[in-house]
Amino acid sequence: MLRVQDLRAGYERGAPIVRGVSIEAKGGEVVAILGPNGAGKSTLVKAIAGTVPIESGAVILDGRNITATPAHRMAGVGLAFVPQTDNVFTTLSVIDNLELAAHGLAGARRRMRLAAIFELFPDLGRQRGLDAGRLSGGQRQMLAVARALIVMPKALLLDEPSAGLSPKVVAELLAKLAEIRDSGVCIVLVEQNVRAALTVADRLYVLVEGRNRLEGPKRDLLQDPEIAALYLGGATRAAGAGTGP
Repeated sequence: MLRVQDLRAGYERGAPIVRGVSIEAKGGEVVAILGPNGAGKSTLVKAIAGTVPIESGAVILDGRNITATPAHRMAGVGLAFVPQTDNVFTTLSVIDNLELAAHGLAGARRRMRLAAIFELFPDLGRQRGLDAGRLSGGQRQMLAVARALIVMPKALLLDEPSAGLSPKVVAELLAKLAEIRDSGVCIVLVEQNVRAALTVADRLYVLVEGRNRLEGPKRDLLQDPEIAALYLGGATRAAGAGTGP
């Protein structure tokens, strides 16, 4: 459903951080992008989402080339992005954050999507009148994901969603991502927390210095102890029995 072909991207033209990366994510699949600091993981998803300039390559969503689509139009073509920071309006209430994200939907459809979001995130329903700035870190991250989902995207990109959260809250967030994956959405997840990513991921891509270094189904990669130790932080035991193939 989402295919990235030989992408080169960066903040300054002629100095790419992402240097010819290719990835693919299918509907109903979580793909984790892993790698050391400075590998280009966050730059990659920002480029896919239209917030970092692309020098060359292509981004294809459901057969449509969206490479040149401006960031503010990505939701309209079916791609949603949850950045690591500044991903909710802290001075607005939970319901106002969601209403704002759903402003392009007709009245009946907006109500239907809000009801579906509160069913998926019941804690947000209970806190709907509270300013987002007063939510806990975990609730705020759930709200950011909920805002992205309200328009029913085909693909969901998340940049370091577990950053700064407690292990308990990370587990709750990953359980929600598994539910979203099971609804047919394809999820591309950038994570520095390898153990968390391996819990929910179906397939893995490892980037090193802005290039593809390793890719494959999680189970296959975890069965190779040398690969697990070198690229995955030796996280085999913690994630070997995790969700997904």
